[in-house]
Amino acid sequence: MQLVDVSEAPNYDVGKIRDGELDSKHLLHGVDGSPNNYRVALTTATTPWPAPRHRHNFDQIRFPINGAFEYTKGTTLPAGWVGYFPEGAYYGPQLRQPGLQMLVIQFGGAGGCGYLGEEELREARGALTARGAFVEGVFSWLDEKGKKHNKDGFEACWEESMGRKLEYPAPRYDGQIKMNPANFEWIEDATYQGVAHKWLGTFTERNIRMGFSRLSIGANLAVGDHDAPEFLFLAKGSVAINDKRYGLHSAFGFEANEGPIIVEGFENSELLRVQLPRF
Repeated sequence: MQLVDVSEAPNYDVGKIRDGELDSKHLLHGVDGSPNNYRVALTTATTPWPAPRHRHNFDQIRFPINGAFEYTKGTTLPAGWVGYFPEGAYYGPQLRQPGLQMLVIQFGGAGGCGYLGEEELREARGALTARGAFVEGVFSWLDEKGKKHNKDGFEACWEESMGRKLEYPAPRYDGQIKMNPANFEWIEDATYQGVAHKWLGTFTERNIRMGFSRLSIGANLAVGDHDAPEFLFLAKGSVAINDKRYGLHSAFGFEANEGPIIVEGFENSELLRVQLPRF
């Protein structure tokens, strides 16, 4: 179980793979080496932050809080929307404008490729910079004959860490999926008074699920008893867990069947919830 107040969250810094500067608060992490390892970070762009067109062998969920995220030229994910970026699907070039605050969730998708952990990524980047450079999101190096090679920065790090070529999973979806929570209805919980849910979608054969839960003041909700890892991000209000109060943008992570843990609404609150794939 991970209960993290955002004011106590450490900075996430593995070294620069993309250009630009981010203030990135490391909120939650999964188990390295597991197929649904994950990272949850609250990021704020302090300079323009571009990245070239690319794809990943893991899934992502993006939730802009302040500002819109331009994830492909001319196409944005507005503040308050939720975007599902499935493994294997290209996107970009992207641009984060200064001031964009966004929750970024990255996790091993249904294809079973997993997600490269923080220490593995840091070590791979360090090894690569000894023989090349990361420029505009691309790793460039010269071979023994002096010929220049380019590779996506994350792809280069993954291959350095794993010691083999990255094989991308075939995309299950034809691009990214944008969801506007404002157009979904709240459904009252049948068990917990003062609690309602707004599930946005369930994806892939491994039941990746995302949505929101709303708690009124004093309402209780049991979480963490799902049969796959689950985490929550406090998008509005404040809650209490184990008699400790947690403020806006705090996050809570649970491994499979780790609960039930009771979350109490200290204020009228909303939590973004993500349930990871079942393996």
